[in-house]
Amino acid sequence: MERTLIIIKPDAVKRGLVGVIIDTFENVGLKLMATKMLKPSKDVIKNHYPGTPEWIKEMGEKTLSSFKQSGVDVKEKMGTNDPNKLGQFVYDRLIKYWMEGPIVVMVWQGPDAIQIARKLRGHTIPLLAQTGTLHSDYSFDSSTLSSSLDRVIKTFVHASGDVEEAEREIKYWFKNTEFKNYEREIDELYLR
Repeated sequence: MERTLIIIKPDAVKRGLVGVIIDTFENVGLKLMATKMLKPSKDVIKNHYPGTPEWIKEMGEKTLSSFKQSGVDVKEKMGTNDPNKLGQFVYDRLIKYWMEGPIVVMVWQGPDAIQIARKLRGHTIPLLAQTGTLHSDYSFDSSTLSSSLDRVIKTFVHASGDVEEAEREIKYWFKNTEFKNYEREIDELYLR
C-alpha cells in the first residue's frame, strides 16, 4: 500500500470542484485517510516545496520546455531564458497563487496510489493534459496564457511525484497524525 498527498488548490475550491476531485480519487478505489481545509501562511506554502537551487532550476527548465512545446519565445514573453530566473519566477508566483484562498489537503492510500493519483490529475500544464484527466477536463491554462497574465499556471490539483516526496509531504502537512484504517467493499473485492 502506498500513500500520497493530494492538495486541492484555491482556484478549485473557489470553483466548487472539491467534490468532483474527491469523487475522482474515490471512484478509482483510492481510500481517503485524512483531510483538512486551511488557509496556509506564506511560510507554510514556501516550505511545502524544496526551494533548493536545483529544484528552482528544474522549474525553470520545465518552463523553458513548455514554451518550446508551445512554439513561443520564452525570452520575448518573460524577459529571460535563464532557467534559474524562470524557476524563481515560478516559485514566487506559486506562493502567491496558493495564498488566494483556502486549500484542501488530503492523504489517499491504495496500491500504486502515487502513480494512479498523478495519472488521474494529468499533466501539470492543463493544456498538455490528456483528455479525461482532471486538469484536461476542468482547465485550459498554459505557460503562454499564465505568463501573459503575470502569474503561474493554475494547476489546481497537487499530487505527490514519488514515494520520497509523498512521505516528506505527508509528514509536513499531517505531523503526528495516526491514520486509522477502515474497510470498504472495494477493498474486499480487490485486495483479498
